[in-house]
Amino acid sequence: MTESEILAAIEGLEPALQRAYLDQIRSVVDAATIAEVERLIEEQNTQGLDTLLALGAFALLIEAIRTAYIKGGRSEVIKAPGGRPIEFDPHSDQSQAWLKETAEALRKEIADGQGDAIRTTVAAGINRGQSVRETALDVVGRVSAQTGNRTGGVIGLTGNDALAVTRAMDQLLSGDPAQMKQYMTRIDRDKRLDRIVIEAIEANKPVSKADATRIVGAYADRKLKARAEMLARTETLRAYNAGWNQLYQDLARQPVAPVSIEKIWKSKGDMRVRHTHATMTGQKVLLDQPFRSPKGALLMYPGDGSLGAGWDELANCRCTVSYRVKWK
Repeated sequence: MTESEILAAIEGLEPALQRAYLDQIRSVVDAATIAEVERLIEEQNTQGLDTLLALGAFALLIEAIRTAYIKGGRSEVIKAPGGRPIEFDPHSDQSQAWLKETAEALRKEIADGQGDAIRTTVAAGINRGQSVRETALDVVGRVSAQTGNRTGGVIGLTGNDALAVTRAMDQLLSGDPAQMKQYMTRIDRDKRLDRIVIEAIEANKPVSKADATRIVGAYADRKLKARAEMLARTETLRAYNAGWNQLYQDLARQPVAPVSIEKIWKSKGDMRVRHTHATMTGQKVLLDQPFRSPKGALLMYPGDGSLGAGWDELANCRCTVSYRVKWK
């Protein structure tokens, strides 16, 4: 497969993962009982809130990742000398271990991020002196008159996302034109509601609480969509490249193995590629060796976080690898 074909295959898998994430959040939010959320906030029971609003096992999300992993492992057919094909086995101990570790790490990352988002939102509500019910609605969202579903909460977001939502609300309620103009620079805002903010700036007064709640709710929804897109892109690419890498790991363990297997880092090659990955383009290492980014991060393949690479090296990555096999 060409690099373009590989990236197209990965992109084709992303929507299923994105839907799985958003659907899981929707099911949790719709099932939430506001009275119970209020009670736990009033008791300052953050652990109880985490448990009540836990996002569960993410079975569909993990299945989407498994599908991408298998697609990567079956992305090409390798033939050993004599024409014998090397088949990728998704049920091998190595594959099952990768899938289990990835699922556990992702569930923990999502749960930790959401816990931070809930605590940030509750603290903001206390600092504003608003009612417990208002804070509970800030957490789980408000029922939309159009859809009947809850929108605008922070379930599924990270602590940083929730902090951005909190600061957006503070800016709109401040009555300070400079702060309200800062809100207007936010990339994920709903521009259809900008006129409300512009009129408040021109009148040198704060946005009304009702309007601010609507504007910030739309902003939170867009933050959630952006997070789902980022997770889908990042985890799909990670899984696809991991499965592909496992195929060559399987090749290296064959009774008649190659003399060497080399892997070469390839970036998309456009202006959206992060600088570190553009610099890594063409970097060659042996199969069992990691690539090294200019920042010192180590990755066995694009998207790999097993050696400690952070989100600054993983999020929204679109890089791939090519493999070169040397036989006797």
